[in-house]
Amino acid sequence: MTLRTGQTLQGAKGVYKLLHPLKGSTVFKARILSSPSTQAQWAIVKTANTAVEKMCLRREHRNYTVSEIASSPYIRAMYDTIQLNEHGEDPPCLVFEWTDQDLRSIPAPTLRSNLNLPKFVSRAVLSALQAFKTVNAVHTGRSLYVNPNNIYVTGVDSSDPIVKLGDLGNAIRAGVAQQRLQSLPCRAPEIWRGHPCQHSSDVWSVGATLTTKLSGLPLFGAGDKIIEGETEAWCIAKIIRLVGPLGEPIENQAYKDEFEFAKQLAIMDHPHGTMKLITRRHWREELESIPDPPILKELLDFIEFILIVDPIKRPTASEALLHPYLQLVAEV
Repeated sequence: MTLRTGQTLQGAKGVYKLLHPLKGSTVFKARILSSPSTQAQWAIVKTANTAVEKMCLRREHRNYTVSEIASSPYIRAMYDTIQLNEHGEDPPCLVFEWTDQDLRSIPAPTLRSNLNLPKFVSRAVLSALQAFKTVNAVHTGRSLYVNPNNIYVTGVDSSDPIVKLGDLGNAIRAGVAQQRLQSLPCRAPEIWRGHPCQHSSDVWSVGATLTTKLSGLPLFGAGDKIIEGETEAWCIAKIIRLVGPLGEPIENQAYKDEFEFAKQLAIMDHPHGTMKLITRRHWREELESIPDPPILKELLDFIEFILIVDPIKRPTASEALLHPYLQLVAEV
């Protein structure tokens, strides 16, 4: 069943009126007409059309049956379910708590100028990852992962913003290594090397997300690629330039070829000038060179603490939450 603006839907716990689409015909803002379980006025209703979307929606619904996930104040709450197909062939629509915007829509200068916002984002996402770790899961997949698209912020201009991690349709069991998981800009070094995705891989994604959002530039990933093809090698070379050597990949010739070419790209001169083909410096130098507004040294120290190439040396979410930067809230 296709959703449409103005439609009124009866859920297991309440009644909802769809106001306008937020993402195609699958995600809508809704007014809560009645619901004894919440005093909120607004909600988000999410459905699925394609086979892949339906698979992810079923998985997301299932994930919310896990008490550690459903009860976390740092994960976007699921209010209700709406069964559109009377035979139960399709997954139900899911009704989530309303959030103002995602991190992607917040400009880099806004993130840098609000001294508390990066702190609240870091605390919330790491706390959510801590909840995932208790059930041996990672928040990642082919199309969803810790990134600016699924970190949701309410009250961005306040001194006490609310930050939630959402989109759990690809939260999977840790240790999966059938394919390279995580998106290109957030993919951890061990995933590039062909190793399983683990809790520490999501912690890397937090550091990569903060770095990219604070800069406003495509520091990681292939957003600035200027050669034809070789996307993987370009991304690996970017990490070499921004953080340091990744080590060697697993015994996979395709991965080995990517790494060999990436090492050349990282030092290659641009054919039409004196600069390097990949112009990026170390990520800290990139962020320290931003003049207005500048980034707090304490925040840079925190990113340096979690953006560690070796997953064994990288802190867990619990350890990262103890970093001094996250302990105090600045006066604004």
